[in-house]
Amino acid sequence: MTFVCCVESGGLEAQTVRMVKSLRLHGGRFADAPVVAVTPRFGPPLSKNTVETFRSLNVIYIRRPRNNPCPWFKFLNKPLALVQAEEIISSEAICFLDSDLLIVKEPDQLCLLPTEDFLAFPVETKEMGTSGPGDPYEPLWQEFCRVVGIGIDDLPWVNTAETNERVRLYFNSGVFVYRRSSGFGKSYLDICLQLLNSRISTRAEGYGEGLREMIGLGFSVVKLGLRWRALPYSHNYVMTSMTHDAWYKEELLREAKIVHYHDAMWPRFYPVFQKCMRSTHPEVEGWLSPLGPLHNYAPSHWRLLSRILNDTRSRHAMAYRRSCSFV
Repeated sequence: MTFVCCVESGGLEAQTVRMVKSLRLHGGRFADAPVVAVTPRFGPPLSKNTVETFRSLNVIYIRRPRNNPCPWFKFLNKPLALVQAEEIISSEAICFLDSDLLIVKEPDQLCLLPTEDFLAFPVETKEMGTSGPGDPYEPLWQEFCRVVGIGIDDLPWVNTAETNERVRLYFNSGVFVYRRSSGFGKSYLDICLQLLNSRISTRAEGYGEGLREMIGLGFSVVKLGLRWRALPYSHNYVMTSMTHDAWYKEELLREAKIVHYHDAMWPRFYPVFQKCMRSTHPEVEGWLSPLGPLHNYAPSHWRLLSRILNDTRSRHAMAYRRSCSFV
């Protein structure tokens, strides 16, 4: 197994360092696995401290911004990073990890069985998925299927992890594993670009471009005919300030092996997160306590460049949305 993640200057930098440290400390059989961190688009450099920390954690760092047709679309970083990382990876299994993850126990379900090519976690709620005919997003999914050359009925049904809703195949892209020889990395990138280039959108409430990258996972699995298995909720347990009051269940956090904390380790919500971890994973909380909440440690001049890039990319994203046709 080789783990791959994306990293950029700023907040993502701090998250990536903490995620890799948690893997090294609490990853069990995966604790010493190779890790490749990739910066796949133009931006400020990582801090000297981050580069040195990567070296101490045996992280291979690739900074190789290439011709990116959609630099405004941050989620394209995932397939771009995988394609670049595959150039130096020799292991058969590759696992992508979002940076806002915390490994709290050995994630034993990440191992591919001989009869499996792909592992991923179904989305926690339906959000922009489709429950079939009559769903407001069904026409959009039908059009996207047409673009990539698959039938919508070729998509299997899955149940969402948190709300137990039945939807067409829709994975969360925070954690997934695939067989390098399957060609998944390139297919994932190609399908994401096809969906972006289609310039198809919807007026349904809550729509976002991130859907194109998320459904690229399932579409690639179907397109390549891969044998897949759904990961359990323990391998991508969601904690966020936005849903904490409605969703938080202490027993589920206690069972968690990977926590997808989103904004929960930033200063505003960190005391709540720390309290929850203390009651469910005291050893992990004991390690986190001296570290405190996450912060953006990038120098002020690099923060300024990041803001300029983000403003420019936001304008390009708005221009892209205006160019889309609606279904």
